[in-house]
Parts: sequence; C-alpha cells; structure tokens
Amino acid sequence: MDAPQKRQNKNWKDWMSQLPSHLQKVPLNKLAIPGSHNSFSYSLDPQSQVAPDQSREIQAVVHMFGAPGRDVIHRWSITQNLTVEQQLNSGIRYFDLRISRHSASGKVCFVHGLHGADVIPCLEDIKKFLESHPKEIVILDFNHLYAMEAGHHASLLETMTEIFGNKICPFLNMECLTLEMLWESELQVIILYHHHIVSDNPFFWSGSLIRSPWANSTDISHVLSFLDKHKRENDDKERFFCWQGVLTPNAQTIISHFSGSLKDVLASRLAPFFVTWVKNGKNVNCKHGIFIMDFVEMADFIPTVIDLNY
Repeated sequence: MDAPQKRQNKNWKDWMSQLPSHLQKVPLNKLAIPGSHNSFSYSLDPQSQVAPDQSREIQAVVHMFGAPGRDVIHRWSITQNLTVEQQLNSGIRYFDLRISRHSASGKVCFVHGLHGADVIPCLEDIKKFLESHPKEIVILDFNHLYAMEAGHHASLLETMTEIFGNKICPFLNMECLTLEMLWESELQVIILYHHHIVSDNPFFWSGSLIRSPWANSTDISHVLSFLDKHKRENDDKERFFCWQGVLTPNAQTIISHFSGSLKDVLASRLAPFFVTWVKNGKNVNCKHGIFIMDFVEMADFIPTVIDLNY
C-alpha cells in the first residue's frame, strides 16, 4: 500500500499526532491546517432576533416581514452543517468564531446574521475532545466581536482560562511553536482574540498575529485569482496565514435566489474548484497555512489539506 493510500485510511481525529517526526519540529504556521469558515453557524436559531453584525436595513426588513425574513437570513447565513464535535472528529483544527452578547439573555452567543448557541458549552465540548486526544492542537480565532463592553470581554477571557486551564498556549515566538514543544508542555489551545484587552494578557494571542485576506466576491474565478495573488504572503515567519476559499453573497445574489441557500447557490459550486486549487498548492508556494471553506465535509476538503503536509 503506498503512502497516499495509508493516509486515506488514517483516523482524522488524531491526524496531528500521526505526522512524521520531521514535521513535529517545524513551526505550526508551516503546517497545512484545515479550518472552517463561520465555524459555529450550524447553531443559528431561525427564531432568534437579527444579530448586530447585520446592517440596519436588514434588521428593518426582518422587522417588517417577521418569520419569513428570518428564514431567508437563516438560509443565507448557515455556512456549516457539522457540529463542533463532528468538525473536530473530521480533522478541523482552526475555528473561526464570531460572537456577540445577546441583549435579552446577556449570554455571549455565536452570531452570523442571527444568534446561535451559547459560546461556553461549545468551548467545553472542545475541551472534552482535547482531553481524549492529547496530541491534537486547536486554534480558536475570535475575530468578530459585537455588543460587548470591556467587562464582557474580561469575563469571557476569564471563563476560557478556567475551561482550558494549563492547555492554553501563551504567546510565543512562532519559531518555538512546534508540535514537539506543544506536546512536551501539554499545550493544546491557541486563542487569537481580536481586541486590545489581550495586549497585556500573555495567555491570549493578538488578532494581528494572523493574516486572513478576504475576496468578498460571488465569482469563483475572482476568488481563485485573489488567492493566487497572495501566494507569497504566507511566508510570514511571525504570523499565521489563512486561505479563505469562500464565496460571499450580496443583496442581489439573495434576491435572485430568494428561495435558495448559501450552500446550494454558492458553496457547493466553489468547493471542487477550491479543493483543486489546494491540491495544486503542492507545486507552488501555498502548501502550508490555514485553509478554510464553507461546509467542510464537501469535496474531500479536509483530507486534501492534511495531505499537503506529505
């Protein structure tokens, strides 16, 4: 059985622990890591109020049309079907987190158009996975934060510290950040938090330590050419780099496909093209970094990214 066949038979729950020894000694940002875009959007509640990441115009439309308006937003805001546990078991190791304090409950929830699950239980699910898979590392990127004041940020950071405890990797020089070092120190969680409150907190990484350019387009060829233009940027030695294989709907897209969904109209069309682009990365300068897309179960995305490491 050749090497590719062996890798196909691997258990993706533990793919990091199965990497060859030479890859355990390279900086983490030089590995190919599969991630998910808007990772927790599977939990969006179609009955919830419109989230503060939406414009006043969208909020006014939903106020006018009620449940039918929320249904449209729901179909065009969901970017993942797999739960966090399913994503982890499938090999996802980077999570894109967008959060907001819910004005009614006061809880911090995931958002993307609408409100989703409470953040805390989902983080506890991640902790359970890590306890069962002690050599797997996850990157949590809190990059869109809404309706939160300083006290809410401080409370969330304190709660995350309590949940993950000594599994949290403090900010380190990227050259030191290898699987070998993380395993020796029993560290499993890197938390990027895009708010100045973490500037004096050594256990959280600044949002400036990841570069994640966004094409913001509905056109497949534009997204692929946009990615091509950034091939040299992922050689940054001090930061993570994220390749976003996503199409982004605009108002015209939604109006033209009013009964459709982001998955059917956009994501399922892009997936095979993006995965082919990822495969071709072996031949050019984009065979490492974080790779994300919508509906990560499509088009053999996860094993294709992991295979770049070989």
